[in-house]
Amino acid sequence: MKIRIRNGSAIRGAGVTLACLMPGLPRRTGLIATTYAAAWPVDRPGLQFFTVIPDEDEEAWRRTLVPVLSSGASWTVVMSLAALGARRLSLPTPVAALLLGLGVTAADSAMEGWAERARAKALAAAAARDESAGAAEEAGLPG
Repeated sequence: MKIRIRNGSAIRGAGVTLACLMPGLPRRTGLIATTYAAAWPVDRPGLQFFTVIPDEDEEAWRRTLVPVLSSGASWTVVMSLAALGARRLSLPTPVAALLLGLGVTAADSAMEGWAERARAKALAAAAARDESAGAAEEAGLPG
């Protein structure tokens, strides 16, 4: 399976790598949250842990902000714990940080690739269903 590394995934992975090298939890979490927010407009994240999606009838600012904030907060918590774990490994911290960052980049890109394929498959199935319903209507058959 070939994984295409996306720009947003690389930014998120670099943020996790650098966060592993920073002293102090507040600095690490701040860097992880900042790089996640910076990467959001570049590419939506493929690897998401928890995201709240408001109803369609909610106000536009809520439909925009709530998914970013909820997924960003969960990303920050999980990646802060991963960075803490990487710092406690028997490997030298720079090596563990690089491995974690590369893993995050690959996983984020792979998940988005999987999501894109799933969306394309669902759209193709919906188009085929609509086409067969249209053909049945033209023939006068019940749909």
